[in-house]
Amino acid sequence: MQIIFLGTSCAVPTKKRNHSSVFLSYSSDGILFDCGEGTQRQLKMAGIKPTKITKVLISHWHGDHVLGLPGLISTLGISEYNKTLRIYGPKGTKEFIDHMFKASIFDVRIKVDVIEVEEGNFFNGKDYSLESYPLEHIKNTVGYRFIEKDRRRINIVKVKILTNP
Repeated sequence: MQIIFLGTSCAVPTKKRNHSSVFLSYSSDGILFDCGEGTQRQLKMAGIKPTKITKVLISHWHGDHVLGLPGLISTLGISEYNKTLRIYGPKGTKEFIDHMFKASIFDVRIKVDVIEVEEGNFFNGKDYSLESYPLEHIKNTVGYRFIEKDRRRINIVKVKILTNP
């Protein structure tokens, strides 16, 4: 697992800090937490190919957390991106994505699946799961939890033999 902070600034970026965005690389998945403006540049500076992204988790719909999304989707569309980009977000995300696509001449060339999350577990993969929880910020703000599943495989028969001589 590798976690890369691409941006930790809030409403206004600084010379040294970009808008909100964190990339988590785990096995073959690349999870982007928020996608503020300038995220693509930060990915390039970090040596991360945008095509590595498989999921985008949006915390809320303030611009500093989402305005990098149209450019990222456009870039994936002209790249050799052959996966479905899954975008998770709070209630209202489908409508906001739809508005974002209508705001300009936007040719969506990739498969995009938008999922609005409720509190609790919303993704259960082979090696990890994702959960969301409401946060106090603005209406419909969520925080996310990445949970790595246990990898230990215990042979109960051998344990009983070893503990009961």
